[in-house]
Amino acid sequence: MPPTRLLRSAEIPQADNLANVRRVLDALAAGVAAKEQIAEQTGISLRHVGYALAAARVLGWLGDDDASITPAGRALLAAPAGTPDERAHLRRAIFACDVVKEVAPDLFEPAAPTPSALARRIFRFTAGIGKETARRRAQTLLAWRKQVLEQQLPLFPGRSRKRGVSG
Repeated sequence: MPPTRLLRSAEIPQADNLANVRRVLDALAAGVAAKEQIAEQTGISLRHVGYALAAARVLGWLGDDDASITPAGRALLAAPAGTPDERAHLRRAIFACDVVKEVAPDLFEPAAPTPSALARRIFRFTAGIGKETARRRAQTLLAWRKQVLEQQLPLFPGRSRKRGVSG
């Protein structure tokens, strides 16, 4: 069923990595408020900090002021990173997300929507969004699906383990 209103582009998330969204929330919980300081502390680019804040808002973890962490956000932060408990919090937030309900109600069906079908829905239901941007946002939603459903994949890809120095 299509949304009863046109969505705003800012409502459609573009932060692919949920671990980065959590890292931004961790920084806020530690008292870091300025985006520049969050970027410095987390090593996430300033632009991607903005994407993470927007995703946290859409997922119900952050208030509209971009500073207050909601009870759901605190519950996420209380779950150890990379655990089934964390994935359960992530799944609940995505299931409860109004935007996901509106443009991707089938996101967690056994047969996920195709990127092109999801992009078409996002394009059709979002005011002023371009087709390429809709494709990019569809990629984000499908990345979220993958992160919470595939238990074998780490939430922190790209982090290498320290290796011993051989001599």
